[in-house]
Amino acid sequence: MGLENGFEAVASVNQIPSEGVLAVVRSDGQRICLIRSCGRVSAVADNCTHQDFEMALGDVLPDGSIQCAWHGARFDCVTGAVRQGPATDPLPVFEVRLEGDEVLVGPLSERQGPGHAPCVRTIAGQEL
Repeated sequence: MGLENGFEAVASVNQIPSEGVLAVVRSDGQRICLIRSCGRVSAVADNCTHQDFEMALGDVLPDGSIQCAWHGARFDCVTGAVRQGPATDPLPVFEVRLEGDEVLVGPLSERQGPGHAPCVRTIAGQEL
């Protein structure tokens, strides 16, 4: 799985549990947390901005957030914005593309307000 225009194939959609997360590592060593929720895929940094705990060990909640398993900080799955402390900084969000079954992760999304520019892709054939 190599780089293509700044995007790197890191997993297949089927590897990400429904309403769950999958930890992957890019070729540059960066840890990414892929989130599959409501028929969509997003990608955030796999480290909580509160105390650097793996977000992939957390839970995806019905309100569209991911909760850190260590201290309970919650972040929006699409923008990375903090929904509940103790974290005060948003999770970095990565651009995502879906090509067939492959999930490709690209550069960081631009910072926008309390989070990042929304970056999420709908899985073909999935209802929201």
